[in-house]
Formats: sequence, C-alpha cells, structure tokens
Amino acid sequence: MKASLLLAVIAALLPAAISSAALAQPAGAAASPAGVEVRLGEWTDAARGGRVVPYKLYMPRGAGPFPVVIHSHGLGGSREASTYILQAVADAGFIVVALQHAGSDSGLLMGGVRPGDEAGLVAAGRAGMTPEAARARYGDVPFAIDQIARDRLGGRADMSRIGMSGHSFGALSTLTAVGQRIPLLPNDTSYMEPRIKAAIAYSPNKPRGDDPRAALARVKTPMLHFTGTEDATPFDQEKTPFERTTPFQAIQGADQFLVILDGADHALFGGRRVQLGRLKPIDPPQMEIVKAETVRFWKAYLRGDAAALKETCDLPKRIAGAGTGYVKAARCGPATPIAPVEGLR
Repeated sequence: MKASLLLAVIAALLPAAISSAALAQPAGAAASPAGVEVRLGEWTDAARGGRVVPYKLYMPRGAGPFPVVIHSHGLGGSREASTYILQAVADAGFIVVALQHAGSDSGLLMGGVRPGDEAGLVAAGRAGMTPEAARARYGDVPFAIDQIARDRLGGRADMSRIGMSGHSFGALSTLTAVGQRIPLLPNDTSYMEPRIKAAIAYSPNKPRGDDPRAALARVKTPMLHFTGTEDATPFDQEKTPFERTTPFQAIQGADQFLVILDGADHALFGGRRVQLGRLKPIDPPQMEIVKAETVRFWKAYLRGDAAALKETCDLPKRIAGAGTGYVKAARCGPATPIAPVEGLR
C-alpha cells in the first residue's frame, strides 16, 4: 500500500478519535459564533434492538419553518464531521441534523489502536465496512427523519423540504437513501427515503460489484457531487480519483451537478484539518467553494430560490481556475462534456 494512501486514512480516522472525547459530554445546547443554536442529543430506536443514534442539531434562530438537511459522516467519523460545511448551511437558514452511526464511527478507534499503528488503523477501518454496519447506518436515516417528524422540532422543521448529504461512506448512505441498489443487501429498497427531495454527495464511490447504470437507475433525485483530483483512500476500488464521478455520470432523469477541485483530497470534505488547525495552503479557498456551492444548491432545490436555481447552470464558469464543473440538467442546455469512466463507455 502506498504511503500517501496510508497517510490519507490516518488523516481520516485519527482526528475522529480526538473528537470522540468531546462527544462523551451529556447533551446540551450552545450558541455558535453565527447565532445558530447547536444541540447534541440522541435517539433510541426500540425497533432495532435499542440502537442509539447520536446527533448534532444546528438550528437557525427564528420561528421557521426551515428546510431540513440530514448529514451522514464518513468511515471513522462522527457527528462532528464536516462542521465548516454544515455551519454554513445552518447560517443560510437550514436546519441541519448531523447523525453519528455506531459501528462505522469514531468508536472504531476505541479498541486501543495507537496513532502510529498504520496496519491497525486500516484494520479498524475495515471493521466498519461490514454488511451489518451498512444496514445499521442506512437504517438510521429513515429513523432520524421519523424522529424529526414527530413534532417537527417544535414546529420549526419544514418536512416537505428535506435534503440529505454525506461524505465518503456517508455519500454512499445518501445515494442508498435516494435509490442506489446494494447487491449485498437484498432488502435495499427498505432504506429508500422518498421524503428526501435533493442530495449532495461529497467523495462518492462508484457502485461496488454492480453495473453503474443499473445500480443507480432508481435515483431520480437532484444531486450535487464533489470530489478532487487527489481524492483517494486505501479502501477505494476506484483506479483513479476521477472514477468517483461515476454516480454523476450514471444517474439519469434528474438534475446532476459535479465539482472536481484541483488538488483536493479526501479529508477536505470531512473538515478534520479545520478541527486540528492544520489546514493546507489550498484548503481555505477550496473550503469557500465547497460552502458556496453547497448553500447555492440547497437554496435552489430545497427553498425554490429562482436566482440560485438559475446560477446552478453556470457552475462550470464559477469553478474554472479552481477545478472543473459539470452540469447535466435539461433546463441548463446541453450537458457539459465529460470523459466516460469504465463501465459507462
């Protein structure tokens, strides 16, 4: 295994162990610098053997009702993942509920894996990639939406405008929720969530062990996809980071958008370098792009903002110089040409 990939997984998993200590605190509320109320809590699902689903709620000030965005972290992550993105979304007037998925979260590192034990870190990561862990995390999504719907978070949640986002394993969780089939899970339709109206996938993977077009044929949800030219981990089956564009290329029948940032790596979208104060020089401008395009997409597809909807068509022009943007939406005209990945040629 290449050293650069080992470093990638260490960057992806180690900070999660640090942040997990903070998650041991009891649930409570705090005001963010921007005035968004942030609350930690947990739900218990009696129907799944008492499974506990911790969450971090970002609640905009005001009566609402506000559109809702569910977020799913990557392998070894937690509800503290992607904070810089989720805070920006909440600041823009969206309720954000960041879930934590036991079995594929930061608890993977609680078994005594030392920070310098590269083999141990990789093994810990693979322990969270089982069908059982996948079933559990995919089931967390409809359960969480049901919990939010019970009182609509005090009447402030607009349940007719729900979106979902996720990073890496969370991107797969998002795609599964909007219809991607999973060959290892025969009952995969039980994880489909029709209440989700739009979705964002940060660092998505190509479907594993399946034909891409067939695997994604059920997805009819507007989506924005993010990746980078250095977006790789030791767990990938992709030959190159560009193959992460497979879901964008394969999905038909719904508006699709793709951002590929030059030099961006896998950890950019999880935001852990922000938590550690170890940003790369290229991180700040790329983070601004990720935040801006994320908020614009949610405004367009969850809030029905006409100006934002029009601006989504200009994505390639905005991204030029920092990366490449692609648009596949009939209302925007001809699709942006893209080199077909293996399986879609």
